[in-house]
Amino acid sequence: MLVINTADTKAVAEELRVRYQPARAVTLMGREIQKAVFSGRSDDLMFWALVHAHYRGGDLCPTTEEQLNTFRRFFITDPTEIH
Repeated sequence: MLVINTADTKAVAEELRVRYQPARAVTLMGREIQKAVFSGRSDDLMFWALVHAHYRGGDLCPTTEEQLNTFRRFFITDPTEIH
């Protein structure tokens, strides 16, 4: 079973923020999401979607958090997150 570490998604988002201009960072994330969609890699898709969400502002809205609850067993939660 593949697991997504939410601390990793935040770290990648921060690294993109540091290394690239916003337009370039969003383009890179979009390419990774597109590759995940067309290769059928749902785990990669979820990872990059979370990276994008953290890049855009950090926390997810309550509706999205609720929808993600279905997949929580596949996440390793960042210890700094309080739900």
